[in-house]
Amino acid sequence: MSDYKVTLWPSGETLELNGEDTLLNQLKKAGKKIKSSCGGCATCSDCSIIVKSGEMNLTPQTFEELRLLGNVFHITKERLSCQTKLLGDVTLDISAHDKNTFTSKNESSSSVQGSDPRGQKSTKTMLKKREDIEKQAIESKEKNQEKPSDTWYRHWEKGEGEASESNKPKKLGGNKKVKPFNFNEPEKDETDK
Repeated sequence: MSDYKVTLWPSGETLELNGEDTLLNQLKKAGKKIKSSCGGCATCSDCSIIVKSGEMNLTPQTFEELRLLGNVFHITKERLSCQTKLLGDVTLDISAHDKNTFTSKNESSSSVQGSDPRGQKSTKTMLKKREDIEKQAIESKEKNQEKPSDTWYRHWEKGEGEASESNKPKKLGGNKKVKPFNFNEPEKDETDK
């Protein structure tokens, strides 16, 4: 097969790559650092690259690639370099794999202010000390033990005179009888009277 021109963005560097091997293997052979945890098996999505132009000059997305990235290439323009081969000239953005953002999974998960190569913020895990947890539990118990001044607090335990200001018991709407519906008689309108 013939060689195709691959322009790397934003540096503008051009490489001559063939269409027989995947982009991941060829870019690594060319000395470019492309992050890949799975070694090209399409299980990690770390080797994703952004296609700036020439998307029609790449092989169609494989099932594994669609499973990891979804069917949103028309929005994100991301492809897995381990599953993509060339069919023509393309321009690729590999700036996410720059040396400054290239970290191992252990380093990125332990960093507090770090971000992964795709620009997403990492989450920070907060660990609480045992003393803080015990202090919060004591405060919560004290707060729950305080009796609210509301007259409805445990009203079912109060006597009849205590439950309300007036001496008659409160009806909560459960004392109404249900009227049976008779299917045999036609409905009477108020105009028929």
